[in-house]
Amino acid sequence: MAKNLIKSVEKIIDSSGVSKITIFTSHLKIDGNVFRPEGKCEECNDDYITLENALVCRLNDYCTCEDDECKCNDYVCFKYDWLNIAIDKIVSFSIVGD
Repeated sequence: MAKNLIKSVEKIIDSSGVSKITIFTSHLKIDGNVFRPEGKCEECNDDYITLENALVCRLNDYCTCEDDECKCNDYVCFKYDWLNIAIDKIVSFSIVGD
């Protein structure tokens, strides 16, 4: 299944031209840009998906504040320059346009 997920993500990115993704695991919401070496994913590991500029938030503590100045998620979300996510932990994903 891992190989199929990577290929599905790659096809969607190729057709949409967008590399921003939101990934859900059973406990986390992760936003970031899919890293593709040289624009291709032939060198990607089939067991992991690599994100750049990732924001990881715990779902149990996530608030739904709609205020423009909302900072209630600051303590439950963490930023990473690079993040590898195990494919078998992904529950769902969405490619996010600008």
